[in-house]
Amino acid sequence: MENGKQRLVAIRDLKPGDTVLVKTAQIIPADGLVLNGQSSTDESHLNGEFIPVPKALGDSVVAGSINVEHPLTIEVTEVGQNTKLSGILRLLDQARASKPPIAKLADTIAQYFIAAVLIVATGVATAWALIEPSHAFWVTLSVLVVTCPCALSLATPTALTAATSSLQRLGLLVSRGHTLEGLANISHVIFDKTGTLTTGKLRLQQIHPLADYNRLQCHHVAAALEAHSEHPIANAFEASPLQAFEIKVHPGQGIEGVIDGQHYRIGRPDFAVPGAAPATPPSEAQAQWLLLANDGNAMAWFQLDDELRSDAAETVTQLGELGLKVELLSGDYSNNVATVAKQLNISDFRSGASPMNKMTYTQALQTDGAKILMVGDGINDIPVLAAADVSIAMTSAADLTKANADAILLSSQLSHLVMAIRHARKTQRIIRQNLGWALGYNLIALPAAAMGYIPPYFAALGMSLSSLVVVLNALRLSKPLVKATTTSPTQQPQTANV
Repeated sequence: MENGKQRLVAIRDLKPGDTVLVKTAQIIPADGLVLNGQSSTDESHLNGEFIPVPKALGDSVVAGSINVEHPLTIEVTEVGQNTKLSGILRLLDQARASKPPIAKLADTIAQYFIAAVLIVATGVATAWALIEPSHAFWVTLSVLVVTCPCALSLATPTALTAATSSLQRLGLLVSRGHTLEGLANISHVIFDKTGTLTTGKLRLQQIHPLADYNRLQCHHVAAALEAHSEHPIANAFEASPLQAFEIKVHPGQGIEGVIDGQHYRIGRPDFAVPGAAPATPPSEAQAQWLLLANDGNAMAWFQLDDELRSDAAETVTQLGELGLKVELLSGDYSNNVATVAKQLNISDFRSGASPMNKMTYTQALQTDGAKILMVGDGINDIPVLAAADVSIAMTSAADLTKANADAILLSSQLSHLVMAIRHARKTQRIIRQNLGWALGYNLIALPAAAMGYIPPYFAALGMSLSSLVVVLNALRLSKPLVKATTTSPTQQPQTANV
């Protein structure tokens, strides 16, 4: 904005001191300070906090966050490489530079094998030229044909192709060549919380009426008010048969309106009942509490929280049965991290972890010999995704996160991770079987051909059959994957106490 007039400019043309108008649902283009307006910003992809952060005059905003409720006028303070988002991307470059390359076993074997075959063939040709010159050509030809490295060359790519196609049908899109090998060798699985183990969406957990107020009536009143809000909290309430009028939205505070001639407020306790708000009900989780009041009289508490994915507990249990260490690493500062860890029986967890903390912790585990699978969805997860031996992004992740992950879980079903790890281990076994067959066949056939026992046509037939065996063995990986059942008790479905 210049002299009170709006002008559309490219983000690359912004500079510190510029004034920018960010409308509702738009992405904030640069780090800055709020000059005018009140709203909330969604920073979940940057710091893991699933609840939007209230913003008012003088508050700082971060590039890459989303303006949720009302327009904001901000003064740009940092642009380009100096923003917090760019700092996260620099950590990505650092992590990529330190990521060790995965050895290509089949290529290495093939290189030495071909050199050895050429040396042996030269020796056989020389020996037969001295012993029986008339047999030297066809014996040498048999040696070269029977030892053709077709089966050896097919051992790995056919298995990887079949396994990758099978995983894609399952809903796991593999985008890096080392992913399957890495999955087969992992020792630790590290999960982000918001949007990974949880859905990343607020859900109404319980309603706690006060005095003699009716639970259902309180729910209808609250839902009628929230129907006029654009805040993500409103999505946790179902449709109401009541209609609210004279609506006033107070960003970062709550919403008020009139229903059937009665004045209601819902939101922060000090907003709903100024100066005399009751204490929140006891709860293990540091959940989001909203207070509903009628003309200053408290009616009911509403507890909202991020909902666990339905298969999260089963997935954690099955990963443990596979001998893997499961950990929780979250940027969320709330006690919800500890609550989620307790619900899922995860003993090792860390909250309030910055992108640098996450990457440093992962690299420390790798120094001790751990092989890490990182599963996340936020932009703040990008550095640790790059540092991990294998990384998987959720389908709901930011585009930048998905672009830098080794695979994308399109199905959003965490249980498919267990199936993918089992399939990766099976793929590794089949690759080893193929390599063992190819090498074993050549070690047996080569001496026979060198001694003149195998004519060229029979050598060609043996070489073809060897390749066919390898391909058919690899095609076993194309079978549809079947979900394994856990030996632990079945998790009870979560219900909302409404």
